Amino acid sequence: MRDEPSADRALPDPKFAYDYFKSMASVSVATLGGILTLGEAVFGTRISPLQMGLAALPVAISGMLALQGKTDIMQYCQGIKPPLDSSRLALRLVPSFYGLGVGIFLAFLTLSYVAPDVAARLGARPIKVHATGNPEGPVAEPRR
Repeated sequence: MRDEPSADRALPDPKFAYDYFKSMASVSVATLGGILTLGEAVFGTRISPLQMGLAALPVAISGMLALQGKTDIMQYCQGIKPPLDSSRLALRLVPSFYGLGVGIFLAFLTLSYVAPDVAARLGARPIKVHATGNPEGPVAEPRR
């Protein structure tokens, strides 16, 4: 039997949803750091800042929605009706935005290896590749 405060909650079991939002907020922050670090340090010659931003934005939105969902659940537990009851919608949007961001990052990275000319047209830094297949780095513009 449900107690009075949980009777009008939008979620059937808010404890699990709170734990899920807490985990996704942490995972989103870690993934955001990973995208920015790998994109700049390891794959910096292959992925442009614009492409890193396009990949990082959905992951950041996912983390923000997870924090909002946690806040809504805490307000319910305190007997306060949240002004924006987004916890049910956030259960669907958080993994969607997270997957979108990781997918964009992996797509740009794969594209830079498979079809560097297409990646360059999409904003990636041009790569000069030797006959051995090792990238030399960004192509320098010839001086005039």
